[in-house]
Amino acid sequence: MPTPEVFVRPFAEVALANITRDYPFASHHVARGLIDIVPASEKNPAFANSFDWHSSVHMHYLLASLLGTESARSADWRDEAIETLSTHLSEDNMRAEADFLRDNPSWERPYGWAWAIDLNRALNASENSELRTLGKHTQILAVTVFELVLEWLPKVPEPVRHGVHSNTAFALRRILIGARTQDRSDVVDAIAEAARRFYAEDQAWNFRQERSGHDFLSPGLCEAELMTEVLTEDELAVWLPDFLSELTPESPALTPVEVIDPTDGQQSHLYGLGLSVAASLMRLAPKLLSSAEHSGNHEVGDHARGLLTMVDHLMAPGLEAAVSDEYMASHWVATFAWESLVLRNH
Repeated sequence: MPTPEVFVRPFAEVALANITRDYPFASHHVARGLIDIVPASEKNPAFANSFDWHSSVHMHYLLASLLGTESARSADWRDEAIETLSTHLSEDNMRAEADFLRDNPSWERPYGWAWAIDLNRALNASENSELRTLGKHTQILAVTVFELVLEWLPKVPEPVRHGVHSNTAFALRRILIGARTQDRSDVVDAIAEAARRFYAEDQAWNFRQERSGHDFLSPGLCEAELMTEVLTEDELAVWLPDFLSELTPESPALTPVEVIDPTDGQQSHLYGLGLSVAASLMRLAPKLLSSAEHSGNHEVGDHARGLLTMVDHLMAPGLEAAVSDEYMASHWVATFAWESLVLRNH
């Protein structure tokens, strides 16, 4: 498997092309009157590109992440990337985006919210002063997301367990990590309480019947990852091995699905599925190994090492699709590809 640095330039080119491309664009927004029938850029001045709002947000996140790599320091695309990010993520634009979220509190919930938090976290962590300034701008958006999460979670009776954008666990994990970095204990506590309420009693997830033909997430692995952030070490040593007990290297859930029609935007989600599953396995395996040490159960450790053998196979189709000419994949897959590559190299 090539190192992440090999992909920095092609992924940067993909990200720049996407966030400067206005059409095609899917607004995913309910119009409440003629006043809402306006170009997307009037409602969303920062993120009306890269096909839809959430893809735009995480492509901005990808570009900010790539700027932190060694090869980006002298790259010929660096200045363009910083200038583009600075234009899109201006203070005025972030206030407009935050206002739009407050006026439409169920829109992009929770997937787009999660990427907005990750974008803010990546900018705040940058060594580049210009990007840290953009972190201050995107803080406006992050605070709005935190407020919306606090309003939303107490009203949620059950989590969404689908393998697409509406999945509850995928977003909550990312928002929780972002809240921790900002010492937002109110948000952390709200997510932890909700996660326990939703998932603490779950056992032996049925991975054999999990995925559908348009998934880009594993509901079971997303849930497991969130609970590793919430449960105590003692709790996790019991809960995690049991929850993952039905997942083996032979499970269909760990076999890449062939994309027959890459022009189908729903089917092309399957490219991302392999990448997100691989990333989940790489984050969960150390937790399983820790549980094995904690409990003295060597079979759990063997289980973890067996799951890791599937990572490269799962990643391969998505890495190719991330830089393909087919826009239904290339407008978003590179973000998932980059995260899995970084994990694979550590």
